[in-house]
Amino acid sequence: MCRLIFFCLLSCTALCQTYRAGTTNQINLNFKVGKALKLNTKLESRQILSQKEIDNSPSHRFQYERTDLTLLLTTKLSVNNTIGGGYMIRLEENTYYHRIIQQFNNVRKFEWFSVAHRVLADETFTNNGLSSFRINYRIGIQKPLNGQYIDPKEFYAKVNNDFLGTWSHGESDFEIGILPALGYTATANNKIELGVDYRVNELKKNSIAQQFWVTLGWFISI
Repeated sequence: MCRLIFFCLLSCTALCQTYRAGTTNQINLNFKVGKALKLNTKLESRQILSQKEIDNSPSHRFQYERTDLTLLLTTKLSVNNTIGGGYMIRLEENTYYHRIIQQFNNVRKFEWFSVAHRVLADETFTNNGLSSFRINYRIGIQKPLNGQYIDPKEFYAKVNNDFLGTWSHGESDFEIGILPALGYTATANNKIELGVDYRVNELKKNSIAQQFWVTLGWFISI
């Protein structure tokens, strides 16, 4: 069994000739809008620390990649179900991208953990028109590390699993991501999460592309 795992790792390393690694930082502000709506404002930036393109040598230098500002308005359909829509603007390589977002969430709480499902579709536009269409399914599990509930001044663990399909300029791509994180609830309305976002895509090509991001998020509810 150990030899099989070792052989698979060697095979993946040989195939994965393209990668990017760096950090992702975000601040999330949640506001109540009236009695039925909630507005999530997210500011996120991503920096590349190391990368390699196919047939090129690795580059290990700091490089700013992009900044995103997202506004998402959501409302509850029931105790467990939420729908929402929003807008994102992205600055990347001196180009602005505009994205329209639609999403559905289902969250179920059990005795020791909670399970969240999210289905999200978005359309990205540039000055030249539609750039890409994506559909994403995410399943996440969150568990307190002390007792049954996540109380202030306590830690919790969460793991998200992403499946993302993209259609852009007549081509399609499929991406799989795993996102484990450790969170700390400072107060009832203030928490911070540190985690890892690992992704693979370009699965239909001869070389798989990998992404490895260290993530830091600050979540505030007002």
